[in-house]
Amino acid sequence: MSRSSTQSKPFTINSIEHAIRPARQRSLNDEVYEALAKLIASGEMRSGDRLPAEAELCQLFAVSRPVVRKALTRLRDEKLVVSRKGSGSFVADAGSATAPKEAESRLAVMLHALEYRRSIEPDAAYYAAIRGGPSDLAAIHEALEDFRRFDEQNVRPNVDKAFHRAIARAGGNEHYEKALDIIGYDIDLGVTLAHHLSKLGQAERRAAIFAEHSSIYEAIRSQDPKAAREAMLVHLERSQVRVIARGQEMMRRSVT
Repeated sequence: MSRSSTQSKPFTINSIEHAIRPARQRSLNDEVYEALAKLIASGEMRSGDRLPAEAELCQLFAVSRPVVRKALTRLRDEKLVVSRKGSGSFVADAGSATAPKEAESRLAVMLHALEYRRSIEPDAAYYAAIRGGPSDLAAIHEALEDFRRFDEQNVRPNVDKAFHRAIARAGGNEHYEKALDIIGYDIDLGVTLAHHLSKLGQAERRAAIFAEHSSIYEAIRSQDPKAAREAMLVHLERSQVRVIARGQEMMRRSVT
């Protein structure tokens, strides 16, 4: 059953400013739509939650108001959000007929992205261990530290992706970086608009991912390409398990 609007607290800039990168790829309204739709499908934005105001979304995604409005219109058309005059936009009742279908579709997108990453990133880590210089290692370590300090103020956004991009760059092959650019935003940690809303399992999940990242970094630092490749593969395999577990919870919520 949906929570009432009086119970749902609006998102704030302070709580989500680290979560969204500016939309740059493909159609801008597609970027905004897909980011919000995945949050709803994953269960991190739940029935009755109020979306940020249009002005806040414009600032977070670095897009114009017409872009945001077009994305919200699409979300309404697909019954993912509802508008309440004078109150804003809210996540629709998860028990609606379209919810399970939407949830399944979004989960498939996330798993396909991980499948793609598993074919790319282990080799990127392998070559990073062989070719990475001191500046590359420093960049990877900086990203790792930003990941560890994510909840602190003044930490750069998209810490998970920054870590993986630093590794791809350290391999000295621009095609690995370009390969990661195909994926619009993080799917591993779930660093999203709702990062500070749903704390259930977040600390444990983040600690596990940090440990996996640390193993990758140590292998690269030790210039052990085989260990780097294996550590990256283990990380992505465990990420797949986490996504599937979240997907099962997402599907359960969509039918209750």
